[in-house]
Amino acid sequence: MIGEKVILVTGASQGIGETIVRSFSALGGKMVLAARQAEKLTAVAAELPGENLVCPTDVRDENEVRRLMKRTIARFGRIDVLINNAGYVDPAGLLDMSLEQWRLMIDTNLTGTFLCTREAVKYMKKRGGRIINIASTAGLSARPGWSGYAAAKAGVINFSQTMAEELRVYGILVFCICPGRTATNLRRRLAPNEDPTSIMQPRAVVETIAYCLSPEAGVLEGQVLQVRER
Repeated sequence: MIGEKVILVTGASQGIGETIVRSFSALGGKMVLAARQAEKLTAVAAELPGENLVCPTDVRDENEVRRLMKRTIARFGRIDVLINNAGYVDPAGLLDMSLEQWRLMIDTNLTGTFLCTREAVKYMKKRGGRIINIASTAGLSARPGWSGYAAAKAGVINFSQTMAEELRVYGILVFCICPGRTATNLRRRLAPNEDPTSIMQPRAVVETIAYCLSPEAGVLEGQVLQVRER
């Protein structure tokens, strides 16, 4: 299921993305690690047991995304799985939010997902594959004070559903995962007084992604998959 697959993960330097690359590398996956923080990416890659490629990338930048895909193809010859995990949140109410804050959340979470998907599909359409988009339960309901992030993730949800229909002709299956509160460094900054052991761990999201890569997962394609603590 995982072994020998070329798996490209954005936001791979920490949190859910780091857990993804560590878990799938241990299962034999050939991992491509993308994120803005080159030093963190290199540190994670140095501890991976399997073959990997580090490619510092700002997913908001069209040229950098194109370079990411070209480097992946030059190294491995294909992309089997794209996991759009890069995300950013800076909570603020409507009257306190600057245009810069709004654009940063929209561009990182939504535009980045679009750019990575578009550029990866140029190569993936020849062989098929799977795309996993990490959205959020924030994109499914009203989130006062989080409108920029919630709007971006709602966009990722609809984009995923649309791509599931549009890309099926190429044999590309698209899945959209919406995690709830997850114990990551980002969550720790947003809720410093929260007990991280009381909420969902990144491993639960990775297990859901792993199922999406299985032969049986086709029945879930195009649906919104919520992953939340009980």
